[in-house]
Amino acid sequence: MKHILLFDIDGTLLHVNKLFSKQMFSEISDELNISFDHVKSSSFAGRTDKDIFEELASVHPRSVQFYDELKHLYLEYMKSNLMAEHVSVIDGVYETIHAAVEKGYKVGLCTGNFRETAYVKVQAAGFKDVFEFGGFGCRHADRRHIPLEAHNDFVDKYGYKPNPGDYVVIGDTPNDIRCAKYFGAVSLAVSTGSYSINELEKNQPDILLSDLLNLFEKLDVY
Repeated sequence: MKHILLFDIDGTLLHVNKLFSKQMFSEISDELNISFDHVKSSSFAGRTDKDIFEELASVHPRSVQFYDELKHLYLEYMKSNLMAEHVSVIDGVYETIHAAVEKGYKVGLCTGNFRETAYVKVQAAGFKDVFEFGGFGCRHADRRHIPLEAHNDFVDKYGYKPNPGDYVVIGDTPNDIRCAKYFGAVSLAVSTGSYSINELEKNQPDILLSDLLNLFEKLDVY
């Protein structure tokens, strides 16, 4: 059986324009009349949207209700405004995804993004109807639970249960490596995001790449 490939999005498949993100949060903060200064020094890389938005909402007295308001505005803004020109696909990704489909691999998502925004992003990047299952950052703040959600989504769609070791979790952060190991999947780290090869290597991924162009060559040993 071929491995099932679970891709992270931000930093692994694509980058969203920083000016777009800055404008979005500026408009949302104006709409809600609140500042997000308390998280300006925080890194969002490798975190789930649930975790990030809970931190954003934590300073508000009605944090639970405010979380829902904040999430709603974010989802609506992304759906209405994110276009292809706001997304940069990382070098080698188009070729890799095309080759995966051609070779008969099942490809899904394993991302901290909310489900809705995950699909907005990959569709803006030109991957409509490619990723038909996945795990997302909607229910759990801790990323380690996302591969299991991707597995359950896979089982619902295809009707059979692969073993954890049949999956390859592909991402650009230490949290991607950790969640793969927690689930029992093969961990593949790629240094196309904010972490260097050396930083990723310290977390001992099964496979470490500078880009995804040699993905299938490395998978042959698994």
